[in-house]
Amino acid sequence: MDFATALENFRTVSEEIIRAHFDRNGFTFAVPGVEIGTGGRKYIKVWRTETRDGQTVRNSIHAFVEVATGNIFMPASYKAPAKHERGNIYDDGGRASMNPHGHVVYMR
Repeated sequence: MDFATALENFRTVSEEIIRAHFDRNGFTFAVPGVEIGTGGRKYIKVWRTETRDGQTVRNSIHAFVEVATGNIFMPASYKAPAKHERGNIYDDGGRASMNPHGHVVYMR
């Protein structure tokens, strides 16, 4: 599988998990989403979005994905990922790297 396909699969899986969390809890104030941002040389930002009143807003960084390996990193800040990878987009769309709420997991 090529990188672009695996990244899109990760976006889709992330969005499914986040929407399932919203549905389970009855959240109706916004429609959640995940968007792939433009990438740098080393990492690509994956954004969490919400659509309210027909307007889509980028809320926060969902994850950083390393271009060379496909490793998924939790955001440490708006500009940089945390030190250690949490999963890989080639492994089941990165599903193991997320908790039931749709956030990238902390290290254990």
